[in-house]
Amino acid sequence: MNRGERMAEKKKKDVEEETVDETLEETAEADKKDESVDSQLAKLEEEVNTWKTDYYKVFADMENLKRRLEKEHQNSLKFMMQSFIEELLPVVDNFERSLNVENPSEEIQTFLKGYQMIFDQLMAILEKNGVEVIEAQGQEFDPNFHQAVMTANDENYGHNIVVEELQKGYKLKDRVIRASLVKVNE
Repeated sequence: MNRGERMAEKKKKDVEEETVDETLEETAEADKKDESVDSQLAKLEEEVNTWKTDYYKVFADMENLKRRLEKEHQNSLKFMMQSFIEELLPVVDNFERSLNVENPSEEIQTFLKGYQMIFDQLMAILEKNGVEVIEAQGQEFDPNFHQAVMTANDENYGHNIVVEELQKGYKLKDRVIRASLVKVNE
């Protein structure tokens, strides 16, 4: 080999070494970029997870609020007539008292028939709108539906049984709007 060939080979080796060095440097830079990209990706994934969690919390809160408002709306529709019915109950009581006249004359009996028809119509309207009479006479005393105002010692009735109903109680759908006033056997 002559000197020119050796120098050409040496240059070729130097160029190859430079190329290897540059490739190593580029690989190192690429690794650094990959690490920074990976760390950025991890940060972004963490941020996405935070946003997802916050979204699900807000979504759950909104669903709970929606359900609560629907329930309140249903209850307000269900019981919107309660105050009106509470004011009407004394009228119903007076109607019942007027119908319980003892030994009426024939003329009064004619009026009572008309009163009875009006009373029946009024009670049908109340029932149609969800008003129910609370049964008390002969039933076991239940403080959820009855209010004891007197006690009695009657051998014909068992312990804690309603002996007499002094004033009728009423429910509107499933809510007591007026408890029955009762006399309870001890």
